[in-house]
Amino acid sequence: MTVFKAAAILLLCSALCVHVECQIYNNQGAWLTKIPEDILLNVTQIILASNSITNIGPNSFSKFTELTHLHLGFNKIRTINDAAFEALVKLKILILHINVLEEIPVLPISTLERLDLGWNKIRTINDGTFEALVNLKELNLHGNQLEEIPVLSISTLEHLNLAWNKIRTINDGTFEALVNLKELNLHGNHLEEIPVLSISTLERLDLRDNKISTIHDGAFEALVNLKE
Repeated sequence: MTVFKAAAILLLCSALCVHVECQIYNNQGAWLTKIPEDILLNVTQIILASNSITNIGPNSFSKFTELTHLHLGFNKIRTINDAAFEALVKLKILILHINVLEEIPVLPISTLERLDLGWNKIRTINDGTFEALVNLKELNLHGNQLEEIPVLSISTLEHLNLAWNKIRTINDGTFEALVNLKELNLHGNHLEEIPVLSISTLERLDLRDNKISTIHDGAFEALVNLKE
């Protein structure tokens, strides 16, 4: 979207806001290098995909307390301040895919349901990274540089995408807390063996394009709901 089109949307929204609640700010592909300062405060969705934003500061989104969707994919984001998302008390969807993040930022967003961090440069996940995400249902970490999977304590999680990383092993207990997991994607990793997977809720498991030579006895016994 060009700058002209984005400005037109903003102008139209400003004109209507007296009578109609404005909800969406969309400014894609405008070569932006920072978060615009002229976004209306009552927006519920901000789309800033396909720009050249490199940094998210502590106050970048502090005014948008009604925000439910934030799309920052296809940028050049390297750093995100620990306080960047503190004010987003209604946020449900956060998309940060196709950036250059090397670590996962602090995410104190208890309302979040979908988090997309695919195609970054993330190598490790620290313990407790997702602790505050008590309503998270979908986590996308595909296309990063992870070599191992930490124990994830997200009991609400239903979809976990770890495809196209460098994962070699799955440690015992890695998925034990994921009592609602329905889909697990490990496509395109470096796995050589499959341990026992105790995920009775799982419906879809993708292990294609690995280096699997060993399947442990009873590896799939607990997968009583597996369909694919």
